[in-house]
Amino acid sequence: MRRLIKGQEVSSRKICKFLEQVQEREVPVRGQKEITSLAIVVPCYGHAAFLPTALASIASQTRLPDEVIAVDDHSPDMTGSLLSEHFARFREQMGIRCALLTNERNRGQAYSLNRGIAAAESELVMVLNDDDYLMHDAVAAMLGFFEQYGEIAMVGGASIHFCGDEELATLPKTGRSSAAGEKVPLSIRMPAEVGNYRQYNDLNMTHSGCCFLRSAWETVGGYFPDKRERIVPFSDRDFQLRINALFPVGLSTQVPFSFWRSGSSVDQGRDS
Repeated sequence: MRRLIKGQEVSSRKICKFLEQVQEREVPVRGQKEITSLAIVVPCYGHAAFLPTALASIASQTRLPDEVIAVDDHSPDMTGSLLSEHFARFREQMGIRCALLTNERNRGQAYSLNRGIAAAESELVMVLNDDDYLMHDAVAAMLGFFEQYGEIAMVGGASIHFCGDEELATLPKTGRSSAAGEKVPLSIRMPAEVGNYRQYNDLNMTHSGCCFLRSAWETVGGYFPDKRERIVPFSDRDFQLRINALFPVGLSTQVPFSFWRSGSSVDQGRDS
């Protein structure tokens, strides 16, 4: 039996197996089509204490998203009522299309993401985990990247870790460290490079703030709820690797798109 080399986290065999499974699928080509719409999808489970902060980062965007879709994965707390309250304000005061979907039982993050993305009408989808926080220029930056780089299907980057809202309040909320109007460079990762990945962070993209074409999500089969089908155990990195196996993706190595909350994980509802 072929075994992974010591310390190897990404299986090239599983990447090859995935490519064999999708080889007959038609990979969509963007061409010169302008992309103008973006949805933020928020998978939610048991983070009512952090959810208002996460939603505040959506309301603070310099360019508001066209729609926000949240999926409540049968949370045992006040997640559903908080989402309803905030979404009413998003609709009335900001004109954002909002949808709240509720799972009849706990199904896990991958299932919830697929359900939310399937309901989206926008061309681009950005993920925000319910305990994290988006840079205030994340939506504007992503629309700019997809205009600037016509070949990419996904953009992601690192994040800034924080421990609580008091610390978050002290941190700058825009990711563009360069002068206004100056383009932030992306490292373009081509599909041919994926076979050389060996560690999870060879494609280092924080899930919150990651943005991709809805058509690319559909082409790769979405997120995989079944861990046995994944290239790596984590549903977010598995999805990112499968996207990159078929499409060029953009990686920001200098400018983050989100803040990642430390120490807030829950035991259920998150198929890490």
